[in-house]
Amino acid sequence: MFEPPNASFNVDQRRQLARLASHHFLNTASLIAETVNSDLITALTFLTISRANVRELVEDGVGVRDFAALEAVPPDHLRRAVSVYAVARELGIPYETVRRHARKLRNSGVVEMGPEGLTIPRSVYGAPGQIQAVAENWGLVRAFVSDANRLGVVAAGPHVTPSRDVRRQAVRLSIGFFLDNLAVLGRGLEQDALSALVFLAIGRGNLGHLAHDAEARSAYVGLAAIPPDEVRRPVSVYAVAKGLNLPYETTRRYGIRLVEQGWAERSASGALIIPASVVARPSLIQGVIELAEATQAYLAQMIELGVPVDPA
Repeated sequence: MFEPPNASFNVDQRRQLARLASHHFLNTASLIAETVNSDLITALTFLTISRANVRELVEDGVGVRDFAALEAVPPDHLRRAVSVYAVARELGIPYETVRRHARKLRNSGVVEMGPEGLTIPRSVYGAPGQIQAVAENWGLVRAFVSDANRLGVVAAGPHVTPSRDVRRQAVRLSIGFFLDNLAVLGRGLEQDALSALVFLAIGRGNLGHLAHDAEARSAYVGLAAIPPDEVRRPVSVYAVAKGLNLPYETTRRYGIRLVEQGWAERSASGALIIPASVVARPSLIQGVIELAEATQAYLAQMIELGVPVDPA
């Protein structure tokens, strides 16, 4: 676990951290869906296969040493295949659903199926669209770290250009952070990864206006500072679908499920809202605690890696 360098967090900012991470997750999900040129479940399947293929390289330090740069894509012989079952288990999505989306990826030529499971070949990552996606994801990572610095939830030194290219490794770690904490939220909701993203998107729609109000934003930074219902604005299914790059009918179906299970409510117009009483549930409070801790550690990891921080 990384600790923020020279940081002293005397003020509880855990809800602020969790909100910042949620915004980053939603931006990442939308970008990946656009990159794969498919729906969000297919994109999540792609990300999980991609991560599993090079997990060992990232965890033993080889990725940092040899494969950190944008053009430094690990060769095929270093990739480890992953089973459809393992992908389904990690995402909390039914096996048959993942198998169907893995087949879609195979038919489009971005995933191969071998005796030991699924792999994404090196040639896929060298395609112009994938290179562009890494560059754009790098921009999201930089913005995430810089926003955290600006809001005072992470300590960072002055803006320094990294001495080497670390873009691919930073994005690789970003995807791991995204998938791991999406799973944490999914467990708290007892839902799959896509339901968790729809839940986050509803929450962002309800409170997105606070991002432009410094006084209101500063009032809801701590764990106990849950924005009340009167400051929440219902968000339409269409807006949630557009923000996630998800089909309207799919979003509507997941929204109905969240309402039926008591995680969200509908306004008179049919728009969606997550009431403060839901946010105050013990499982979601614990989720905020875990996400804030993970986010603080991740931000410090990015700074240590050499991700530039824009001036506050």
